[in-house]
Amino acid sequence: MNSQRVTLLVLLDLSAAFDTVDHEILLSRLFSSFGIRGKALEWFSSYLSGRSQRIVFDGVTSDSCDVRFGVPQGSCLGPLLFVMYASKLFEIVQAHLPDAHGFADDTQLYLSFNPNNPAHQTEAVSAMEGCISDLRKWMYQDKLKLNDDKTEFLIIDLDNRF
Repeated sequence: MNSQRVTLLVLLDLSAAFDTVDHEILLSRLFSSFGIRGKALEWFSSYLSGRSQRIVFDGVTSDSCDVRFGVPQGSCLGPLLFVMYASKLFEIVQAHLPDAHGFADDTQLYLSFNPNNPAHQTEAVSAMEGCISDLRKWMYQDKLKLNDDKTEFLIIDLDNRF
């Protein structure tokens, strides 16, 4: 029996992921998907609301601008809140593929197949394309964007058949 396997790997890169988090969607997801309610949800709402930013360059300060999107980068909560915001990604992947790995805005999708069976190759590519198509729809809905220039597709063949 032939046990040769090749892995199709897709490295997804999200454009400005931390900056595009919609606070209302995040708070809704914290409530509906993670059961965060009451004072804890109020605390997250307070943490996200009323933020502003300004730029100081060469001694000149810009006007202050309200920040209605994004999670604070460089904070302990930023990556955690983004992962919670993007938790639907793994629900979508699970419907299409057996394996995925992710942290914050870095996601890797894996799918192994038998390279000697054209039907397996076609099924693997089709499953990956369907998964990415559904991920794009969800990302559009939740105001995230896949960075096509930095998203990579790789075929890993340890036996060097390709």
